[in-house]
Amino acid sequence: MKSADISNILALENPDASVLTDQDGRILHWNRAAEALFGHAAAEALGNRFHELVVPEGVDAPEQGFKTRVARGDTVTYRTLRKHKDGSLVFVLVSERPVRGEFGEGLLRSERDISEWQARRLTQYVQTRYGDFLESIREGVILATVAGRVVLANHHAAFQFGYEREELSGMRIDDLLPERYRRMHHDLTGEFFGRAHGLPVHDIELHGLRPDGQEFPIEVSLSSVETDDGKLIMTAVRDVSDRMKAERKFRGLLESAPDAMVIVNRDGLIELVNSQAEALFGYRRDAMLGQPVEMLIPERFRQGHPAKRQAYSQYPRPRVLGAPHLYGRRSDGGEFPIELSLAPIDTEEGILISSSIRDISERRHFEEMLQETNLQLRAASEAKDRFLAGMSHELRTPLNAIIGYTGTLLMRMPGPINEEQEQQLRTISGSAKHLLSLINDLLDLAKVESGKVQLHMATLPCHEVIDEVASVLRPLAEKKQIALEKHLPRERLLAHTDRRSLSQIVINLTNNAIKFTEPGGTVALKLKRVIQDGKPCCEIAVSDTGRGIKPEEQAALFQAFSQLESTRPHEGTGLGLYLSKRLAAMLGANLNFESEYGRGSTFSLAIPEHTTDAPAPVSAC
Repeated sequence: MKSADISNILALENPDASVLTDQDGRILHWNRAAEALFGHAAAEALGNRFHELVVPEGVDAPEQGFKTRVARGDTVTYRTLRKHKDGSLVFVLVSERPVRGEFGEGLLRSERDISEWQARRLTQYVQTRYGDFLESIREGVILATVAGRVVLANHHAAFQFGYEREELSGMRIDDLLPERYRRMHHDLTGEFFGRAHGLPVHDIELHGLRPDGQEFPIEVSLSSVETDDGKLIMTAVRDVSDRMKAERKFRGLLESAPDAMVIVNRDGLIELVNSQAEALFGYRRDAMLGQPVEMLIPERFRQGHPAKRQAYSQYPRPRVLGAPHLYGRRSDGGEFPIELSLAPIDTEEGILISSSIRDISERRHFEEMLQETNLQLRAASEAKDRFLAGMSHELRTPLNAIIGYTGTLLMRMPGPINEEQEQQLRTISGSAKHLLSLINDLLDLAKVESGKVQLHMATLPCHEVIDEVASVLRPLAEKKQIALEKHLPRERLLAHTDRRSLSQIVINLTNNAIKFTEPGGTVALKLKRVIQDGKPCCEIAVSDTGRGIKPEEQAALFQAFSQLESTRPHEGTGLGLYLSKRLAAMLGANLNFESEYGRGSTFSLAIPEHTTDAPAPVSAC
C-alpha cells in the first residue's frame, strides 16, 4: 500500500482500533479506538513496540486464525488475545496487512473486541457438553474465556457469589473480585495462559465480591479446557471464610500464648511457630518452618529424640515434662533448661503435636537460691529459738525477782517507807511488768511464726471465757473509771476451739479497748450466734467508746510492730492485734473490726459453733 493510501486510511474515523507499526514493530499511529480498546493514550503508545505493549506473554502466534489474499496485497485475519493497560485480557479479531510509506515497510492492523461474541458462542456449546458435569461438582466452578468472560458457572458458584446462574453468564471475572485483587488476578491468568500445555495453578488466595459489596475469602484453582472455539479457564472456587476464621483464631491464640509454641507434624517437621519461639531460640520463623524439630535440641540428645517423638505420636495425649535433663538449644549453640507441655491437635492433614516451651533458667536459679536461703533461714530460726529460750529464762528470772521484791516493799513487810520511796517503787514495778509483758509478747510471736504453738482443741462454753476475761480485767477498768459490761445470751453457745488461745485473743482485744477508752467510757463484751458463709458461728464482740481509728490508719492495724499515730501516747509492742489475727486463723476463726473515728471501735471474733448433730468445723467461717 502506497504512502498516500495509508494517509487517507489513517485520516478516516475508524470504529476499530487502528495501529500502524514500522518494520521494527514500533507504533507510528494509534487512533482513539485503540486508546479505548487497550487503555493506553496515544502519547503513551507512540514509539513503543507493539508486542511489548499489548501482546500477552506467551502469545507469539495467532491462537486460531486464517489468511485470505486480496489483489492489492496479503491480508491476514485471525482471533487472538491482547493485554489491556490494567492487565486484563481482551479477545480480538485482527486484520493486518503489510504497507510501505516514507517510514519504509510496516504493518497496518485493525482490531476489534470480540470477547462478548466469543463468550456467547461458547456458552451454548459448553452448557450442552459440560453442564451436567459441573452441577455434579460439590464446589463452585466457573468456566471463563481467557479474556475473562464467564461462559458457565454451576449453582455452587452462583450461591457463593450471590447471583443467579443466568446472571453470571457473560459477566467479567473482574466484577466478581474487589478492585485491589484484579491486577493480581490478571497477572495470574496471564501466567497461566503462558504455561506450557496449560499446567494447572493451585490454591490461590483471593477475595470474592458479592452484589451488595460484601467481600469473602476464597481459594481458587485454575485449569484449562480446550474447545473447538478456543481455550477456556476452569476456576474451582472454595469459600474459605470458616477456615480462615478458625486459622486467625488459632494463630491469635498461638501468638497470645505466653510461652514459645512449636507445632510439628508426624514426621517431626516444624509446621508453625509463634514470635515467642523466635525470641527464645534465636531463629527467624522462616528458618524453622519445614525443618526437623531436633534443630532446637542439644546435639547430645538428638539421636534418641526421634524414637521418643514417634512413641508419643502413636499414643498422643496431653503431657507436661519438666525433668532435669530437658534442655533447648539456641541458634548460637547456647543451651538452657526448659519445661515442655505436649498436646495433640487433630487437623484435616492429620495429627499435629503442639509443644509449649518455657525457659526455666531463672526459675532454676531462684530455686537454688531459695534452697540456700531456706537452709540459712532454718539455721537462723534454730538460733533464734535457742536465743529466745535462753533469754526467756535469763530475763524472766530477774524480772520476777524485781517485781516480787518491789511488791514486798510496797506492802511494807520489811518496814515503813515514805511517800517518795513508794512512788519510786511503783515506777520500778510498773517498768518491770511492762518489760515482762514485752518479753512474753516476743516469745509468743516466735512460737506463732515458727508454728510451734500447740493447740488443744476441745468443746467449751463461750460464756465461761468471757466471764474469766471480765474477772481478770475488771480491776484495770475500774482503776481507769471505765464501765466493763457483759451481754450474754440465755442459751449456752459451745465452740470447738483451744481455750488458752481463745482467752488470749479476747484478753488482747479487751485490754486494748480499756487502754484506748477515756475515763467515764464503756467497754462491752457481747456473745451471740451468727451465720457466716451458711454456717453457725459463736461471735464474741468487744466494743468501746474510745477515740476510734482513722480510716487512713486502718490498713496497718493488724501489722506486726505497728503502732498507729493516734495511739502514740500509749505504751505497747504493736504485737497484740497481729498475734490475735494469727491465732484466730489457726483456730479457724475470723477476726474483723468496725471503727468510726471519734465514736469508738468494735472487734468481733467468729468461731465455728459446735453442734450436737454434726462434727465441729475446722475451717474458718
